[in-house]
Amino acid sequence: MERLRTFGINEIEARFYFTLLNCGAETAGELVNVTGVSRADVYKTLNGLLEKGMIEESTERPTKYCAVPIEPALDAAVMKQAYHLRQMERSKQELVELVNRQVPAGPSGATFTVFK
Repeated sequence: MERLRTFGINEIEARFYFTLLNCGAETAGELVNVTGVSRADVYKTLNGLLEKGMIEESTERPTKYCAVPIEPALDAAVMKQAYHLRQMERSKQELVELVNRQVPAGPSGATFTVFK
């Protein structure tokens, strides 16, 4: 489970993912019973897993959730992380340009001493 953290998946999400992988399709209510987690936290966790592409939900009522096979699930997590990194890179460049326009080039005249 520790290795899933590198994919942006927290401990409770990993627990739910493996529960669904082992049990098959489950409703939120069934997950409450199996995991002992509150209904609100079950829905919050399921939404996080859906957003990360780790699980899928049915269109039937009550809604059932099932785990996506591990390789496509991790591919989805990698793609999501790569998207966020590209967004950060764009934001970084925009911020650098903004600060460079706001702050005059050259030394600011401030001095300080470094003590070791």
